[in-house]
Amino acid sequence: QMCIRDRSTWGKYIIDMIQRTLFSLAKSSSSLRTGSRMFSTQAAKSAKKMFNSKALLTSAGLATASTLFLGYKQFTAYMAAIELKEVDVGPEDLLQDGEMKEVQVGPNKEDIVLIARVDGEYYCVGAKCSHFAFNLAKGLLFDDKVICPLHNAAFSVKTGLYEQGPVLDGIPTYEIRRQDGRLIVRVPSDLHLKQAAPLARHNPEHDKRRFLIIGGGPSAISAAETLRQSGFEGEIIMVSSEDCTPYDRTSLSKNILGVEHKQVAFRDDSFFQQHDINFIKGETVENVDPQNQEVHLRNGQNIKYDRLLVATGAKPRMVPVNGHNLQNVFTLRSLDDVHKIRDAAKQSKNILIVGASFIGLESAWALKRELKDNVTITVIDMINAPMERNFGADIGNYWRKVHEGKGIKFVFGQTLQSIEGEGQAKEVVLSDGSRYSADLILIGVGVAPNTEILKNKVELAQDGGVMTDPFLRTSNPNIFAAGDIANYPYFLTGDRIRVEHYNEAIEQGSVAAFNMLDKQVPHSSVPFFWTRQWDQSLLFTGYSQNWDDIVVDGNIAEGKFVAYYIKNNQVTAAAGLGVPNSIMLINQALKLNLMPSADQIRDKTFNIEDLKKRLATEKKGQCKCKRGACLNKKSATGNTQ
Repeated sequence: QMCIRDRSTWGKYIIDMIQRTLFSLAKSSSSLRTGSRMFSTQAAKSAKKMFNSKALLTSAGLATASTLFLGYKQFTAYMAAIELKEVDVGPEDLLQDGEMKEVQVGPNKEDIVLIARVDGEYYCVGAKCSHFAFNLAKGLLFDDKVICPLHNAAFSVKTGLYEQGPVLDGIPTYEIRRQDGRLIVRVPSDLHLKQAAPLARHNPEHDKRRFLIIGGGPSAISAAETLRQSGFEGEIIMVSSEDCTPYDRTSLSKNILGVEHKQVAFRDDSFFQQHDINFIKGETVENVDPQNQEVHLRNGQNIKYDRLLVATGAKPRMVPVNGHNLQNVFTLRSLDDVHKIRDAAKQSKNILIVGASFIGLESAWALKRELKDNVTITVIDMINAPMERNFGADIGNYWRKVHEGKGIKFVFGQTLQSIEGEGQAKEVVLSDGSRYSADLILIGVGVAPNTEILKNKVELAQDGGVMTDPFLRTSNPNIFAAGDIANYPYFLTGDRIRVEHYNEAIEQGSVAAFNMLDKQVPHSSVPFFWTRQWDQSLLFTGYSQNWDDIVVDGNIAEGKFVAYYIKNNQVTAAAGLGVPNSIMLINQALKLNLMPSADQIRDKTFNIEDLKKRLATEKKGQCKCKRGACLNKKSATGNTQ
């Protein structure tokens, strides 16, 4: 009634009411689809009725009515797409507790869902991981957590929320019930791969705080989304030095000649607009002023903040030799770098890569895979085997043979002395005096924390990382750090570590967001990463910057093994190739302090199947998903404004 009396504001009021009611329904209901459908049906009817009203023929009324009518059309299309059908998927004793099964619910091969039985109850969710659409039934189920065997993404089979891994979206949930001794699921005709959690909108009347995020990578977008998913209605500003929305950097080195932003973007521009996240692109923060709680941008703008998250990532290291600034000498960190390398590669006959670690080897694979015999690729490093510092010489030499079998050459035990050429690089000189022609030189010798703006503002580690507590809070209580720059106490050992990996960056973004809201959620994940080369994926979990021993179960030469890294007679990490789910099991076991002793590993009195049984029995109930509870957790201080 109030809105009808004031026609200039009623439309805005109703739209805002619909959005907030939907968000409340989604937060309080395990079935977002059911709640949204019930409410939106009434909202759409009202919108259509009001659009047809002659009383709306005013400038403000027409604009609002048009918005509502477009929303009504989108809604009716949506409803047609989610028309539900009931499918009998089997007897009610189809699964034992702790089991899961992929079942067909339609005529097409892709019409599949995943059914799981947890604590006697059945749950039905999307059958594929929201990352690369891999079948989750091939993974693991512990309590209510289903884990994808590709990259350790995990989801709750109860809520569909993602729990860990390289994902920002969950998986859809569907109704399942017992009826006359059968299991019946209700699913839409058009199954979807992903389902995002509901996000709040900015409402300055409820929350006047401003949270500022510096960075445009996985930690930054993870934090922004987690804030909104937690119900934060304050202002969110993100500042990124790049001219595009956040994207998956790990795909760049694996597909240099083909990757484009739209293929790897986390979100598009409309996402930020829809959820009231002010994303400032192509702008650099030049100074942080903790005393006045503001940052200064290169364009002269000053932005005040209540809480600040710094997620500026890392920057590539450059080899300090003469000629490093010549044309055709590149590092790889951004899409802009990819485009420059791509243009040069297409005109190159001799490509030289300095550094035989992840960036160097993945780039060598990507370039050789596409350019084939049209290019000679040589990889140079001072070590004795590829990725020796990361995995040891034996695993490194396995990868050397793989790459050499595809025509890639290696020079080990040498350092780069100089890059020569006039304006454009033409050749390199190594420490033994040898020379190699090069039309393109790619430097891949690691990265350094990008933390210059925090120097003398918060406590920094010797390597430039930002010292934080377990809640990713810096020495300044209103400044947080996440991702490649965060140096934090590792919960398993108490040692301070800094991890430069994708899964960790997303996880830390969420943890930082929870604690910007004073939820007191400690960072307690076990690092996990992977490298993919020549269609083989090596997985790694744990943290082992150095080790006393490596014990191998399996055969490295055959590409099927688990390597255990032992320090002080404890297993601190493991790497695996060709052994599905093994590293995911070890990741969970490390997290729950369930790994066997180093002696058991050496004596072969332990195997992976034993570990799986122990996780399912001794630690039953301790593997449950926690993200949903963290999203709904109240502030420890009660501060909301």
